[in-house]
Amino acid sequence: MLTRAEIKATKEELQANYRRLNQPEATVLADLEMNAERLDAVLNMEHSDPSDVWEVRDYLEDKLKEQGIEMVPFSRLGDHSANHWFPYQTPWRKEELYD
Repeated sequence: MLTRAEIKATKEELQANYRRLNQPEATVLADLEMNAERLDAVLNMEHSDPSDVWEVRDYLEDKLKEQGIEMVPFSRLGDHSANHWFPYQTPWRKEELYD
């Protein structure tokens, strides 16, 4: 569970990395196989599914690295290996599940 301060920081980090990616929303939604409401919930940290938060976090990290763009570091979501409880899809990686 994140504190209010951690939620605020995570929201700012997700939004900053999303802006850095600079991709059309339609591309991001297609890559994630996610609808706009779910993506918006994650980016605003408003009642979002924790699995969706980790999925978007990893997507942003992968895509920014792919394009050679420096990522704004994540404070609480800094290491994806810290997530042991929330499985999620990674369709942009063309594999079934991220463990």
